[in-house]
Amino acid sequence: MRSARVLPLIAMLAILVAACAGGQPTGGGAASPSTAKAVPGGAVTFALEDDPIDFDPLRSRAFIDRNVHYQIYDSIVRIDSSGKIVPWLAEKWEVAPDGKTITFTLRKDVTYHDGSVFDAESVKWNIERYIKTQGSARSGELASVDTVQVVDASTVKFNLKAPFAPLLANLVDRAGMMVSRKAFEAATSPDDFTRKAFKAGTGPFMLTEAVKNDHITLEKNPSWWGKDKDGSALPYLDKITIKPITDSSVRTTNVRTGDAHVANSIAPKDVAGVKTESGLVYQEKPAFGFNSLIPNRKPGFVFNEARYIRAVSMAIDRKEILDKVYFGIGVVGYGTIAPSHFAYDPSFKPFEKPDPEGAKRLVQEVGKGPLQFEVLVAAGDALLLQRAQLIQAQLLKADIKMDIVQLQFAEILKLQNDHTFKGLTDIGWSGRIDPDGNTYDHVYSGRPFNDSAYSNKDVDKFLDEQRATSDQEKRKAALRAAEKIYAVDDPARIWYRFVVAQLLTVAKFKGLEPYPDQIIRFQYGWLQK
Repeated sequence: MRSARVLPLIAMLAILVAACAGGQPTGGGAASPSTAKAVPGGAVTFALEDDPIDFDPLRSRAFIDRNVHYQIYDSIVRIDSSGKIVPWLAEKWEVAPDGKTITFTLRKDVTYHDGSVFDAESVKWNIERYIKTQGSARSGELASVDTVQVVDASTVKFNLKAPFAPLLANLVDRAGMMVSRKAFEAATSPDDFTRKAFKAGTGPFMLTEAVKNDHITLEKNPSWWGKDKDGSALPYLDKITIKPITDSSVRTTNVRTGDAHVANSIAPKDVAGVKTESGLVYQEKPAFGFNSLIPNRKPGFVFNEARYIRAVSMAIDRKEILDKVYFGIGVVGYGTIAPSHFAYDPSFKPFEKPDPEGAKRLVQEVGKGPLQFEVLVAAGDALLLQRAQLIQAQLLKADIKMDIVQLQFAEILKLQNDHTFKGLTDIGWSGRIDPDGNTYDHVYSGRPFNDSAYSNKDVDKFLDEQRATSDQEKRKAALRAAEKIYAVDDPARIWYRFVVAQLLTVAKFKGLEPYPDQIIRFQYGWLQK
């Protein structure tokens, strides 16, 4: 796979030239991997790993939400299947020489599902809502934006507080997703909207039904602007039904039996079988996401003591987890910077071999007796319980006792957000194309996704430095210096694996390929008759 590299500010100008020279994207530039002629029509069922929590991009903190967002909302820019940033709602953009202003030229052929117009005023309203709303999960991603200026109906200017290299990468995802102001203001409350964002986007599909813990219905947007490589209208499908199925093996079974047409989270034990099984197609590629154990470092909680976090990190056997739980799928990880990121260092292996004796000494050094705590694991998937039980057994070799508590995924997210969980949580991160998106909000003091309540002034300094420069080597040096601190010297979490993007489909469901962000692009999918 081609490495996905974030575009430094100066290089954005080159992308502008390429965008102007190459014309408009055909639905975002993703070509169908199938050579057969796409056939419009039909309906598919998507087996998703849990029930989405928030349809409002402002509030969303979960990967499962993004699986719906990418179908119903368009964002200012997107990525192609290699991870390259491509035009989307913005046809092109221009970065000022000082890096403090980005001017976007918007598409003129876009309307929201409710009929309201998408224009520069709509961009301004959305970005300001994300920045100014109390509790917004997008505020950190857009913290560099000072003001948003409407130049004309199809031109909008972002004025930045300082040069900010990762901004375009942030606008790929929920921080750049456009919501209909009319639809939002028609809702009785923000709580109502986040579960009933009906016809609120501009994307290839419209949210028309959402029955909690049962199903979600998406219907074709007949007015979507995207075209395929032959100029035919996208999307091809008429309808998508999303069914939440928490058990990874059950999801696979549903695709095998034809009760579902597609899934993007497959039990590792099933992969070898589905790769050779007639009637199924399995694809995967490296992704940006990671698995980690998140401690609560707030005062009064057991992991306020950093040596305990380091002891757990020393005691676990990452290779055993990868081999026994994931059947070798993925890569052992020690921090936030994934192998596909420009700042990755393959020699960074601080805990390559488990050291239970060293972990014992650290716990003894603290002087408070044996270390015991609870870990919260999402209920409903045997794989997650198996993983926790293996880690539990590994820690016992260091005389560390970990009690496993299963809760609903949404409950764990709330406890993380409130910083009220007692010990650790075992929750994954789906990943971002720029290493800043995997790092900054997770470990910088006071940021929205800093669930461990971590704070280190040197980490903050290095992360601010890498945001302010367009020089990729300088960014890499600062990111690497920060990672050594938050992963080893003063650990914020216990990272243990980088994930892969998986895609399992029935053979007759054509046109899809995995993306490194693990999100399915359903606009390209079609059913062979």
